[in-house]
Amino acid sequence: MVVIRTCPPVWSHELASFIAGMPKAELHVHLEGSLRPGTLLDLDRRNGGRFTGLDEQWLAERFRFRDFRHFADLYSTCTDVFRGPEDFARAVTELAADLATQGVVYVEATCSAITHHRDRGIPFDEVVDGLWAGAERALRDSGVVVRFVLDHVRDLSVEDCLRTAEWCVLGRGRGVVALGIGGYEPGRPASLFAEAVRWATARGVPFVPHAGEAVGADGVRDALAFDPPRLGHGFRAADDPSVVDDLLERGVVLELCPTSNLRTGVVADLAEHPVRRLLARGVPVVLGTDDPLLFGSTVLGEYRLAATDLGFGVRDLVAAARESLRSALVEPAVRDALVAAHDRYAADVATATPDDS
Repeated sequence: MVVIRTCPPVWSHELASFIAGMPKAELHVHLEGSLRPGTLLDLDRRNGGRFTGLDEQWLAERFRFRDFRHFADLYSTCTDVFRGPEDFARAVTELAADLATQGVVYVEATCSAITHHRDRGIPFDEVVDGLWAGAERALRDSGVVVRFVLDHVRDLSVEDCLRTAEWCVLGRGRGVVALGIGGYEPGRPASLFAEAVRWATARGVPFVPHAGEAVGADGVRDALAFDPPRLGHGFRAADDPSVVDDLLERGVVLELCPTSNLRTGVVADLAEHPVRRLLARGVPVVLGTDDPLLFGSTVLGEYRLAATDLGFGVRDLVAAARESLRSALVEPAVRDALVAAHDRYAADVATATPDDS
């Protein structure tokens, strides 16, 4: 039995190997923002050629954000290169392959289907057919289970959100498991789209919005009115103890993306990240990469940051990985099997000394 003695945790080769092998889920990753740099350029050359002659170094320079609004504007670069089902399938398959090497066994990838439809006329069926084809290929090739969140972009209309909600219901047989809402949050709370959200949830589609990222605790409070099982980001809840109380009472899980928060400027310094206060209160959290292409983030990198910069003990890292599987919106039998695999792995490793936090 391997014994990891870390109090506070030090990111050693031993700990890195343990985390890399630990079964975990990636629940907060945008498909369009997870393309491999080479794939983005390749799809662009095939589908439009806006970046002809440019290379991956150019991409790295382009994705330097002044603030969250600047990031949201540049995100369109990643969506513009998709044109048909084969592009979505490729993105899913490559994402799963990249995550499999980091111990990820389950993925909920967010896709902005409404943007592809509005901006490039791609029919809903083509988007979901491509996503599902990629999921089937990913399971066969990498052993990773992939499901999808279709998200509404806050800048778009209530009618667009209703259409996305309808697509979520129609897509349940092809891997769609939830309705999300993302994009620039200020002035566009979840409650603005209440009709669509309630229509979807009444038909059994969970709602997993981004909230409390670029606005304060009021954004979390607003989203909690729709009983989400999870919230994307949500860390600004820490600014209001009553909102934290509500999170705990409801058992809502927060999807934290530390690198994203730092790169978009919604936190200035990881040493001051509100997650420390949330952990102290016992709020369940998971770790996600958000947009690996844009941020240079990896699942293992987020776990490392959690240990070295955010105050996570080894127990916290193990708990976050287990929670990522326990809160997956997949079929119960699949979820139970994934959690059991995690527990078997963790049982073979003594992850803490008595004074480890």
